[in-house]
Amino acid sequence: MLIKELELVNYTNFSQQTVSFSPHLNIFYGANAQGKSNLIDSIFFLGFARSHRYPNDLALIRWGEEYFRLKGQVQNCRGLITIEHAVKKGRKSVKINGQALTRIKDLLGQFTTVIFTPDDLSLLKGGPEERRRFLNRHLVQLSPIYYDYSLTYQRILQQRNALLKKGPVRAGEMEIWDEKLSRYGSLLIQARRQLLTKLAPLVSEVHGRLSGGQEKLVLSYEPSVAAGETLAEIQAGLRASLTQRLHQDSKNGYTSVGPHRDDFTCRINGRDARIYASQGQQRTAVLTLKLAMVQLMADLTGEYPVLLLDDVFSELDPRRREYLLHTVAQRVQTVITTTEITALTAPEMEGAMVFHVSQGKIGQGWH
Repeated sequence: MLIKELELVNYTNFSQQTVSFSPHLNIFYGANAQGKSNLIDSIFFLGFARSHRYPNDLALIRWGEEYFRLKGQVQNCRGLITIEHAVKKGRKSVKINGQALTRIKDLLGQFTTVIFTPDDLSLLKGGPEERRRFLNRHLVQLSPIYYDYSLTYQRILQQRNALLKKGPVRAGEMEIWDEKLSRYGSLLIQARRQLLTKLAPLVSEVHGRLSGGQEKLVLSYEPSVAAGETLAEIQAGLRASLTQRLHQDSKNGYTSVGPHRDDFTCRINGRDARIYASQGQQRTAVLTLKLAMVQLMADLTGEYPVLLLDDVFSELDPRRREYLLHTVAQRVQTVITTTEITALTAPEMEGAMVFHVSQGKIGQGWH
């Protein structure tokens, strides 16, 4: 998977800009608030039709303008494709090779990325919703049908919760919703568990390298119900838990069990990293999760996603930087932003394409 060229028009602080990328390492440097993170976000947007930073697409339109447009040339296993996004007030469009898409699902998986930003420490320090978001984001890239399952589950969950909020509910009134919720919920639980099962050995391997063999990182899925092994067992277990919790859920006005309440833990040398790890250890653990996901996506799809590292490189020690630049970037197209270009050594920058970002302008080379 490669991004070859990206055109930005009225995207955040970029007026009109075209960038051509190296298939290996790309370094964008400049002072803070010049547009580096916006560039990373635009690459992410290309594959997801949503921002990593802003919940509202309209916030991405350059001040004083009425629309933004992104157009990227992407190389994937099916060949060279063009992805184009346009957002105007009240309207949004996505095209692949000039053909308008009617479903976001048809975009997912066309251009895959793994992103790591300073805010991603919340993956360990934050609540369970952060870890569920991590799993969901990569599952929809690996299997776009997961996107449909997730949307359907959320719609059913909202309908069930609306009924619970109306007051006391009898078991018979909930049968149809519980059957539907357990059917789609079991699909989400199974997909997440399978993903973590495949991710776990890669996490162990990557973290061993990043920590110099001093630490062992172990993942553990924690569903809100006692899930069985097969899809039928998971569905039956979720259905039984929904029935068992109905009285309490009716009092509370919301559904207390299901994949929307699930979590997973990361343990370093047997201790919960969220509670006991230092910030440096947490940063390394999150980097491990991201790099392991890069490898897993390659194993499952036959091609590496693009790795996006936003303003985190300077915080890594020499061992971790060397691993990224000499091991990962040799195989994976990598885009790095930094404010401290002088901190990078000549060997670290060997073969890299370097860009300077200033006031929404991108220039290749040193400035």
